[in-house]
Amino acid sequence: MRSFVALFFATLAVCGTPLATTFAESTDNQSWTQVITQVKLNKEWFAYMEAQPRVGDDISRLERLLIRPAMGYNINPNIALYLGYAWTPTYMNNQYEENFRNENRVWEQILIKDSRWGLDWQHRIRQEQRMIQDAGGPSNRTRYLLRGSYALSDSGQYGLTGYNEIFVTLNSQPNGPQGGFDRDRFFFGPYFKQGPGRYEIGYLGEYAQRFNQDGGRYINAIMVAAILNF
Repeated sequence: MRSFVALFFATLAVCGTPLATTFAESTDNQSWTQVITQVKLNKEWFAYMEAQPRVGDDISRLERLLIRPAMGYNINPNIALYLGYAWTPTYMNNQYEENFRNENRVWEQILIKDSRWGLDWQHRIRQEQRMIQDAGGPSNRTRYLLRGSYALSDSGQYGLTGYNEIFVTLNSQPNGPQGGFDRDRFFFGPYFKQGPGRYEIGYLGEYAQRFNQDGGRYINAIMVAAILNF
């Protein structure tokens, strides 16, 4: 079992290694902070809120802010549906010049949980309709995330977690995203649980195509996340 766990996280690491920098025209060091709060309204329904500032340009200036509220519905303990809105403006362009660009999104999501081979799994499929300032029209994007968590204590209070997420844009827009592969994102690090919260800190790597320039960019980031359930 330990060999399988090691192989799983090694495979995730290969998917997200800085090998992608070979194809990137630029690299940036960033700091990402994510706070997610879920509040149970009754047996099936819950409210969701996420805030995520991202500091870029070698961790010196705010690059993007994500505010992502939603309503959720539990089909059963392992499957949940989400419908939400997101405000995700950027504050600087590809040349790291101050350039505010507004973006609004509508998003739908299904989250599936599973446990097997000694790991807790999450499959997350998210569909986004992106309304980006000065783009020719709405951009539609599909995202798939696979997460695995491995408890290092019998109580499950702490352990290791990793995920890989692939983004694909479904249509092209003038002065906006182009159809096809958009980005690949990888995370790996420890987690611990305390009270209503789960806390994670680790390395995040992301290779992204830039829709208003040729080539792409690779991000090395410190990711700190807090997931609170009430």
